[in-house]
Amino acid sequence: MSNRSPHHTAKRLKKTLLIMIGGGVIALGLLTLNIATVTNKISGDSAKTEQTALTSVDTVLHNQEEFVLPRNTSNIPSQLDKTTLVKVIAKNQPAVVRILTVYCADITVASGASSLKKKDVCTAGVGSGSIISNDGYIATNGHVAVVSPKRALLDSLASGEEIQNYLDYLVAAELLTPTNASAIRIGIAKDSRSASDALDATIALISSTTITATNVDLQHAIQLGNEPVRIGSGGSRITLSFANTIVRARLIDQDFDQDAADQSLQTGQFTSSDVALLKMSGSFPYVRLGDGMSVKVNDQLTAIGFPAFIDDSVNTEQWQTVPSITQGKVTDIISDATHNGRKIINTSVPIAQGESGGPSFNDNGEQIGLNTYTALECEDLKCFGNGLVRDIADLKALLKKNNITLKMGGVTNDWYRGLDAYVGGNYAEALVAFRKVQDKYPANYLVSPLARLAREQTGSSTDISSSFQARTVTTTIFVIAGATLLVLISTIIGLIIHFTRKHHREEATANDQTPPLTPL
Repeated sequence: MSNRSPHHTAKRLKKTLLIMIGGGVIALGLLTLNIATVTNKISGDSAKTEQTALTSVDTVLHNQEEFVLPRNTSNIPSQLDKTTLVKVIAKNQPAVVRILTVYCADITVASGASSLKKKDVCTAGVGSGSIISNDGYIATNGHVAVVSPKRALLDSLASGEEIQNYLDYLVAAELLTPTNASAIRIGIAKDSRSASDALDATIALISSTTITATNVDLQHAIQLGNEPVRIGSGGSRITLSFANTIVRARLIDQDFDQDAADQSLQTGQFTSSDVALLKMSGSFPYVRLGDGMSVKVNDQLTAIGFPAFIDDSVNTEQWQTVPSITQGKVTDIISDATHNGRKIINTSVPIAQGESGGPSFNDNGEQIGLNTYTALECEDLKCFGNGLVRDIADLKALLKKNNITLKMGGVTNDWYRGLDAYVGGNYAEALVAFRKVQDKYPANYLVSPLARLAREQTGSSTDISSSFQARTVTTTIFVIAGATLLVLISTIIGLIIHFTRKHHREEATANDQTPPLTPL
């Protein structure tokens, strides 16, 4: 029989309680440490995540490894500012379009007793533009969307005989001297650039009152994706083909004077605006319009457009055509010669022929102007030159004149949401948004490679997607709970073993104590 006192039993219980509390504290400490680890994992390194995303976007835009011209997603002749890759370039590029304009007519030009008649005169040219509303309004230059009969007549001179007939008319109408006409003809035969310029300048000699166009057909084909617009031949006139990503547009209005524009090319004095509005049917991505008045010298601008020399313009044999992306600084801001309210922005942004009408963006991703002119210094015109940008105010005035309110929303919201999620490392949310874009607007050729990258990076160290983090948290909680339970069970088992052994030792000691003998 044990002779332990109540005081001894209380001490043992107190000691046991302290040991169990200690084990609990250890388990709680382990739990807190693991929760902190999980929290840090979920938070991640945002700078690293964003840098990874920007690098990926840069890869998509350049596509040096997987896409080589013409199979890439962008033509980038120089280094780009990485801070503009998403909010300026990727967000806006799907809304930048190529415009193919075809003009056909029967033309008669007459001065006094002299006349020249040409039937089925056709000309075609490409330019660039930007979609500015969800319902399909397009901003571009007037000289991209509109063709004058004089320009069509000059562009139609394809053979030596046609050029000779045209020069003969100018001489007969006393608009050109025989000597100058002969010099032009001989120079053209020798493929002289100066002779070509001289021939082009003769357009200013013809008064608009002396030329008549009948049976006129003006068409516009809009390239939404990277499948190029092309011309075809249908009898005596040029034809156009349309597809899912090549759609028809109609001219809404323009603020452009061909005669004034031709004169500007000779004098360098800009006396006419050069903007136009086209309209497609459907729902489209769009760019946001900014304010040209906010532009200052040394501001960085980004131009997106389709240079004609990259793929041989309307005669392209490429199966894919993509825009060029170039950047530079504002070097000067001037007013045109007759309207003080009209601004022309001189820049160091490289621009080529074919980019006319394309947008220039500020670093906030807003379109502040239209790329309209360029100073090319190469003989063959297969180069870039410093761009001159028309203030977006000219376009806004045309919108106001036509009482047009631009519609927002639609696929643009999904595209922005997907890009923002991707840059933030939320690849699951990005994929959801990208799938919506692919369903709503298959012409967006950037979304597929970005969705592929998002899938590849799902579950990586930069992934902060809630679904991935939820799996991580769940797994970690189970691990922590298991570890905590193991610590608690081990502590309890240890205590049971300890006290069982101690109890056995005490009982053995008590049994060994023989009571003293007493006399009989």
